[in-house]
Amino acid sequence: MTRFNKFALALGMALAFSAAAGAPEVETVLQRGFPTQASELVKTTNKLHSEYKKQNNVSSLVFYSYGMLRLANHYKSVNDVVNASEYAKLGFFWLDEAVDSHENDARVRYLRMRIDAYLPEELGRCVVALNDANILLRQKETWSDEIVAHINFMRYRALLSCKKDKQAAGLLEAMKNGGAVQARLLALGNGTPEWDASEVTQIVMPLVKGE
Repeated sequence: MTRFNKFALALGMALAFSAAAGAPEVETVLQRGFPTQASELVKTTNKLHSEYKKQNNVSSLVFYSYGMLRLANHYKSVNDVVNASEYAKLGFFWLDEAVDSHENDARVRYLRMRIDAYLPEELGRCVVALNDANILLRQKETWSDEIVAHINFMRYRALLSCKKDKQAAGLLEAMKNGGAVQARLLALGNGTPEWDASEVTQIVMPLVKGE
């Protein structure tokens, strides 16, 4: 079990003894992760969509879009180009819809950037990620140092994908003087970081609880 999944499981157990949460299907994904089997992934994704329609909780919509994008990856892996394209299109549509319908909630924008910044450059989402990063960094004082480190790293990865190498190099030098979280992220190279405690407690769970 990954560090994030252990943390999320403990957090989910704690929430079971608190007030009823607004998005139980999202909590289930946080505790267990998305299924790897395609048929189960479809079921989970459909449940997230139903939860959003019933509860109108934006975290359900975001995680529904995550599920759609995972299904797109599945179809791509089995060379089903038509379904891969369709699920990717729908996934990005709903991810953008989540931000557009909650444009004043920076946490939702963060969740979109968390996907877009680490996507292959050919998908062209780096432009969206850079715009989100610029908006979030204008609110830098509202974030913890750990979240700022994540935003900087995602901006760096988006700059690389957008072929803005000079800006990326300048940001890289600045990040080398960052703290422990920044150093851990830089050590990943081209990898995608696991969700950590700061992201779960400051970004995801408040949205799940409808705060």
